[in-house]
Amino acid sequence: MTSLPSKKKMADQSLTKFQKIKLEYYFNFFDADGNKSLDMNDFKLLMEKILDYTSWESDSIEGKECYEVCHVFYEVMTDKAERDQAGGKVELKVWFDLWNKLLPGCKGLGNLPIWLRRLTPTLFKIIDYKEDGVIDIEELACFYQKMVGLPEDVAQKRAIDGFKQMTDNGRYNLDIHGYEQIFANFLIGRTLLGPGRYIFGCFEDKVEPFQILQPAVEEDDVDTSNLKKSAQRRGSIDLRVKMKYNSGV
Repeated sequence: MTSLPSKKKMADQSLTKFQKIKLEYYFNFFDADGNKSLDMNDFKLLMEKILDYTSWESDSIEGKECYEVCHVFYEVMTDKAERDQAGGKVELKVWFDLWNKLLPGCKGLGNLPIWLRRLTPTLFKIIDYKEDGVIDIEELACFYQKMVGLPEDVAQKRAIDGFKQMTDNGRYNLDIHGYEQIFANFLIGRTLLGPGRYIFGCFEDKVEPFQILQPAVEEDDVDTSNLKKSAQRRGSIDLRVKMKYNSGV
C-alpha cells in the first residue's frame, strides 16, 4: 500500500519565502487596478494597457489571441476562488494556495495546466515589440518600466543585469525557447539562484553565474532543464540602456 506523504515532506514542498516574493510580482502584473484582488475588471484594464503598449488592434490576430489567453486565465482564477468559498475574490492567499498545489513535483511548464502555460508565449510577444523573435535589452527595459511599473532608472539597471544573466552574458539569444526555460525557473526555483528572478525585474541582488541549459542537482536548486509601440515612445529608453550596456555599467 502506498503511504501518504509525511507532514514534514508536505511542509518541505510548500512555497518558500523567495517563491512567494516572486509570485507576488506575478500577481501584481495581473492586478491592474492595484486593489490586491484579481477580478474581471482587472482583465479589462490589463487588456487596455497591453493594447496601448503593443499598438495591437483589438481585432488583430495578436490582439484576439491575447484577449482569449488572458480572459481564460481570469475566468478560471475567479471560478476557482468561488469554488474555494473565497467569494470569487482572488486575493494573495488564494493565489499562493493555487501555486502551492501546482508547483510541488513540477519540473517545467509542461506540468502546468494549459490555461497557465499559454500565458508565457503571450508575455514573450508583449515584450518583443520589435517582432523579431528575440527579446533584447531595450525591450526588456521598456517592459519593466511601462508594464511592470519600475522607475526608468531602476528599469534600465535591472534590464542590464537581467539580460546578462538571462543570456549568459550574450552567449544565447533570448528567444521563446530560452524565455520559457527562464520562466520555468521563475515559477519553480526555490532559491535565489537562476535568472528567473528577472522575469518581472524583481530583484537586483548579486548575479550568480548561470547557463541556460544545465542538469538539475539538489531538490532545492534551480531546475533549468525546461528551462509597437512607436520608436518615439521607446527611443530614449533604448538609447540610454544600450549606451550603459555597451559601456559595461
